Amino acid sequence: MRSTLLKIAVSAVFAAGALTVAQAQQASPAAPNVDIGKSDFETYCAVCHNKDGKGGGPFSMLLNKKVPDLTVLAKNNGGVFPFNRAYEVVYGIANVPGHGTREMPIWGDVYKEKAPGELGPYYQPSDSASFIRGRILALIGYISTLQEK
Repeated sequence: MRSTLLKIAVSAVFAAGALTVAQAQQASPAAPNVDIGKSDFETYCAVCHNKDGKGGGPFSMLLNKKVPDLTVLAKNNGGVFPFNRAYEVVYGIANVPGHGTREMPIWGDVYKEKAPGELGPYYQPSDSASFIRGRILALIGYISTLQEK
């Protein structure tokens, strides 16, 4: 008798939980899947590198140097995407030879400024560092998908 009551109680809890989840999904539709790396690339990078990553974006003519073709990074690195180098360039750690003064914005600084607004009022400095790393990793991850086959 007790085991039957226990089974009924457990079943009722699972049913109530499933009903609650179903109601929540109906009340607020799921957020669309967003590729943050792609979104950031199209918002910030495509103005110079173009949406296809090959350079020639609308602002590229305003720069002193030719905008690099990001689709050949792996090809120019023996077929391996140069992850560490890309991270250092995007973050702003690496000096890019031949650039003279750095024309490309330092995205580590940009993301640092965005962190408080994106993370909310209770964020910690360590949260900000994780936010910056995450956004740069997402951006580099997207750039890695642009590589020529």
